[in-house]
Formats: sequence, C-alpha cells, structure tokens
Amino acid sequence: MSSDQASSPSIPVRLLGQAGCRLEFSDCTIYVDPYLSNSVQELDAPDLVRLTPIPLQPAQVDDADWVLITHDHIDHCDPHTLPALASASPAARFVGPPSVLRLLAEWGISAARLKPAVEDWSELTPGLAVLAVPAAHPEIERDAAGRLACVGYVIEHAGRRIYLAGDTSLRQPLLDALARLRPIAAAVLPVNERNFFRDRRGIIGNMSVREAFQMAEELDIGALVPVHWDMFAANAVGAGEIRAVYEHMRPRFQLLMQPDLI
Repeated sequence: MSSDQASSPSIPVRLLGQAGCRLEFSDCTIYVDPYLSNSVQELDAPDLVRLTPIPLQPAQVDDADWVLITHDHIDHCDPHTLPALASASPAARFVGPPSVLRLLAEWGISAARLKPAVEDWSELTPGLAVLAVPAAHPEIERDAAGRLACVGYVIEHAGRRIYLAGDTSLRQPLLDALARLRPIAAAVLPVNERNFFRDRRGIIGNMSVREAFQMAEELDIGALVPVHWDMFAANAVGAGEIRAVYEHMRPRFQLLMQPDLI
C-alpha cells in the first residue's frame, strides 16, 4: 500500500449479506448489490433458505445516493429490493451492465436514474469516482458492442482504491485489469468456490478462499473482506475454514471478517 493510501481515511462499511454492502462517504452513500429479501427462496429454489437475517427492509433504505449492481442474478439484482429502495431513496442513481439496466427499467425506475457501468473512471461526486472491471461469472462475457455482462467495481476516494468484486472467478484479464489499477487498499471478494456439486445443482460458484488470498497477495492488496460465504447452506464456507487458510498461508494482507471500516 502506498503512503498516500495508508494515510487516507478508512471508509465506514456495513456488510449486508451475500456480496452486498453499504459504504458511507462524507457526502455520498453507496450501496453495492443489496439483497434485502428472501427472493432467492421465493422465486428460484425453495431449499435456498436465507441463513443470515435481513439486516434492514428495502423501504428503510432512504439514504442511498448511488446503487452499484454487478450483474443480473437475483441475489445481486433483487426484484424484491431495488424497486422499494428506489422509492425510499428517490434521488438515488443506479449503475450496472446492460441486462441490469433493462431490468431496472422494467421495474419502473426511470432512465434518468440509470447509468451504464463502463471501464473508465466516472465521477459520482467530487473526489469520488468508480470504474467497472471484468467479472468472470463463470467466464468474462461481452455483448456485440463490447459491453461487459458482469462487472466488479473499483471505487476511488481521496487517492485510495477499493475493489468490490461482485461474483467472479479468477481469469488473467481480470488480474491484468486490476494490476493496472494498483495500489488497491482493500478488496471485497467472494470465496464460495465453484465445485462439481454446486455446478450439478446450478449454483455458479466463485473463487476459492485460496484463490482469493493468492489474488490479494499477487496484487499487493492491503486488506481483504471475504463475502458470499454465509447466506445459503448449499453455497457456504465456514468462517473457521477461512481463518484456518489465512493462518496457514500467512499472507501479507489484513483479513477483515466483519469490518466496520475498510
């Protein structure tokens, strides 16, 4: 981590379950992939029962300025969360890849509030910018216009960068994109590995705990927040397993399991 990044203020964060989180800046509050319902169980698979409580109701989210959505799966782009959130935070704007923006429009969110996720820096407020990077879910896909189907986001504030991966496996183009954005102070990474049994029941896993840790090591990331590991039993990783791998590997980054700041 550079001296500039080390001296920059940490950002208050609240993990919302799955890959969702809330980031609080001095003049802007960002939500990423908020999943604040039981829609996976109700709309997709009755046996995928939520193991972690809903932290707040969508109608209670009245402070959102920006909502960043990584892809169109309902545990990230939730039809039971986002329309109600949009009503509760009428000034909020939404960023996402094309399929996400189409869904948001279908759910009644006006086009004026929708912004494409692009692979270039976009200012959200003065001094706060976001850039989309590829996500492999399970592969990196683009449409005929070259637009990514699934993305992660890098947020820059006060010279400090935070990477929010959404859902992704590891692929070299992703590592290359992130390497160009170094130094990265913190990364929020999914650790629910892809495996045979999850593939067999249609669950698209992400990187493993070891892959996430090796990625953070290779990119010299300062702190790692593991996510997407405690929501559904069929897709779970034990907290003890994550900590055990960390103790075994002894990486240079800081492991933050339930952070208040990143």
